Amino acid sequence: MSNLFEERNIEDVYDSSGDHTRIKNLISKFKQKFGEEPGFLVRAPGRVNLIGEHVDYCGFPVLPIAIQQDVVIAGRADPSDRVLTVSSSNDSFQEYSCNIRDVQVTEVKWYSYVLAGYLGIAQRINSLPPGLQLMVDGTVPMSAGLSSSSALVCASALMSALFLKEETLKREAMAEICAKAERYVGTEGGGMDQAISFLGVKGKAQLINFNPVRCETVSLPDSVTFVVANCMVNKWKADGTDFNNRVAECRLAADVIATELGLDWNHIKKLQPLMVATNMTPKELLESVEEHLHPGAYTKDEIMGILGVDDSTFASIIGKSSNEVFRLYDRAVHVAGEASRVAEFRRICDENPADIQGLGRLIDESHLSLKDKYNVSIEELDNLTQICRDAGALGSRLVGAGFGGCTISMVPKEIADEFISQVWEAYYKPLNISFEEATSKHLFVSSPCAGACVLKVPS
Repeated sequence: MSNLFEERNIEDVYDSSGDHTRIKNLISKFKQKFGEEPGFLVRAPGRVNLIGEHVDYCGFPVLPIAIQQDVVIAGRADPSDRVLTVSSSNDSFQEYSCNIRDVQVTEVKWYSYVLAGYLGIAQRINSLPPGLQLMVDGTVPMSAGLSSSSALVCASALMSALFLKEETLKREAMAEICAKAERYVGTEGGGMDQAISFLGVKGKAQLINFNPVRCETVSLPDSVTFVVANCMVNKWKADGTDFNNRVAECRLAADVIATELGLDWNHIKKLQPLMVATNMTPKELLESVEEHLHPGAYTKDEIMGILGVDDSTFASIIGKSSNEVFRLYDRAVHVAGEASRVAEFRRICDENPADIQGLGRLIDESHLSLKDKYNVSIEELDNLTQICRDAGALGSRLVGAGFGGCTISMVPKEIADEFISQVWEAYYKPLNISFEEATSKHLFVSSPCAGACVLKVPS
């Protein structure tokens, strides 16, 4: 894995001539706006999680890939050294500008994620980054479950670190900084998106463990490829509190099980540490969930009684959740089951990569659990995954936070073109989306790419 701060030639990062043109256009627009060419270019990719959805914030490993679609930021120091300006190569996005001493996230706008990365670095080094002039260009579909928001945070943090000459920071440290920084916009994520954006490896998946962040490269079967399809219903992670509600429910599930097992729940924040503390496997954790949690909803008063806490303490546990009732059993069943599926997926890849049917089955089981136990699917996602299976996918599931966004399908390589045509015919054509538009923006093969890097500004 290359040094994070080593400048790389554009030709070594992008295979497509279209991306080369895109970077040149970004530099030209930057010069038109700010009067000079940028001093630095950075990129941070989006991601697709092959298996392991909604388990990273519970402490369990995940298995994502970084994708070619990315966020690129062009930047130079502000001549006055006092102003942070965030603009976009797309004129439809609102520009933001403020004094560097006044940078704060007070509402969720597209540029809030750029501010979050900037603030994350400032907090890490306990010093303000310099004033910067930034222009953002992105190809990660927004609000589609491919982590466009985290890519913005990661690219911004990388740019800020460059200008502060904090070039001793490792990729793992940058991922952890950015995972914390994204909380400025109210998202209580687990760190997968930021980790794969910095630690992606070309042609490989990464098994990512947390606390601390560490990766193991996983080779995927040569006979399959992965196809992303957008259901065309988009939702930001920070919209409402659906995402944060699931985080709170998982935390409460760990606390209640710990209490039932005679442990001090104050020291058990997540389901994975609970599993480790009790020397359980994911399968045994699932058995413990079924023994110690009841199906259906828990009320606030019921949980407070089990834990022996008051309103104030309960509020501190659930954080940004707005729930009135909590489905602890269903959430924990999904998490324990999904953790087992990640382990089995990795085992098949390592020991029996010819068993692509087994991998597909795990992907399908993941979607069913996300639909029935985690309740983050919607009708459009369910319809699209079924269309993908009918078109020849070995397995298909929603990817990302859910409530809209994309699916990921594992498809035999020899039928990839036919698969894409059939999915377009069945799903996108009735929406009056042309084949050309669909395959350029919404329906595409996702090949694993390398993680974030600094790009050499072309002379």
